[in-house]
Amino acid sequence: MEDTVSRQFARFVVLTTTETLPPAIAALAKVRVLDSLSTAIAATELPVPTAAASIIGNNTGDSTVIGRSQRVPAADAAFVNATLVNGRTQDDFLCKSHPGAVTVPPSLAIAEQFDRTGADVIASVVVGYELTGRAYLGGPDMLPRFRATGVAGAVGAAAASAKAMQLNVDKTMNALGLAAMFASGFGAGFLTGTMDVKLNVGMAARNGVTASILANASATASDKAFEGDAGYYKALSGTFDIDAATSGLGERFLIQDTIYKEYPVCIFVQTPVALARQLILREHIAPEDIRRVQVFVCDATYTNPGFCNVAPFMNQLKARVSARFCIAAALLGKPIDDFNFYDDVGDTEVIAMAERIDLTRDVARSDQVSIVIKTTDGRKLSIDGSEGETLHPTESKIIAKFRRVAGPVLGSRTDDVLDAVMGLEKLPRIRDLTARLRH
Repeated sequence: MEDTVSRQFARFVVLTTTETLPPAIAALAKVRVLDSLSTAIAATELPVPTAAASIIGNNTGDSTVIGRSQRVPAADAAFVNATLVNGRTQDDFLCKSHPGAVTVPPSLAIAEQFDRTGADVIASVVVGYELTGRAYLGGPDMLPRFRATGVAGAVGAAAASAKAMQLNVDKTMNALGLAAMFASGFGAGFLTGTMDVKLNVGMAARNGVTASILANASATASDKAFEGDAGYYKALSGTFDIDAATSGLGERFLIQDTIYKEYPVCIFVQTPVALARQLILREHIAPEDIRRVQVFVCDATYTNPGFCNVAPFMNQLKARVSARFCIAAALLGKPIDDFNFYDDVGDTEVIAMAERIDLTRDVARSDQVSIVIKTTDGRKLSIDGSEGETLHPTESKIIAKFRRVAGPVLGSRTDDVLDAVMGLEKLPRIRDLTARLRH
């Protein structure tokens, strides 16, 4: 039997267990779950998850929707919870996708349905992150035509779901192939700030769960769903690199490369914002001293939908993905780490500063960001950095973020949820955690 991409992916999913994982990788999975829950718990009243929850109706099932008492079918829970994780634009990032949003909700929803352990969830999360990343690495030209979270994320969601369902290699292969078929999503909504791009994250999670449910019911998919002449990579990327997608599976885990968001803004804006803050603090630059700002970024960053958004910023999302808006706010010392700050997208100070910022696309760069400030007295001050260099998560950073972001919502339950997640490998039933996430 030919060792196709989907079969190699499936074999990795089935053979990866918490017992075979390096302890450091299992520990990373726990903080990834905690980070995802922190953003989800804080997003229960936001418009996108509220709209997403309308799909539930009177459905009943075994899986928890965070912040609600109603338990619903796993696909519904994964859909709504994915929009919760992604709702604040503050969830994690790997290989151009938001893996937590498409991996943690399916893992929890299926594990809860089948009454799995916390250790089972750890393994599901690890394989979900891995295949979200590898689905993209095999065909990175899918960007910017398609949205990686929508198309690669569906594959990761299927991997996580299949693992939690404990499907065999053949059924897992079919689940992955079906998810590849269901994959969809593009970035037009980042230019307008509309809900479609965030609902797409929910659909990726839902599609992955649905693919696994269908595979478990003996639905089949092409064994060359990924590399075939009419397959995933040809359709979405045009060119593809099978070695990049499959080599080293299980030897080094991509979850190690995940970066997190300190600020509730687009990942491509995180490093420019952090550098801008560092520069004004280092040089003691007052806003009135700034004459012009030049920002140099690589091609992939510059062309990311929404990065070059300009005023008027008609809604929060359009501002959160705009480099000019977010950098201007950082230069002015605005509370850019406060989610509610972005309610005022018409802040006149920020708009005026944003008009002084020039974005430059440098095709010779890989991931370097440079910011140059020209002052009113003729000085030229600069700072350089690599994208993501300020965003490598440590356990202490994630715990602090959880307390800061989710703590006000959880109140007295904060420590209970934190302890359950950080002791996930010892949890005999994942329902002991999910029960704490309901109202």
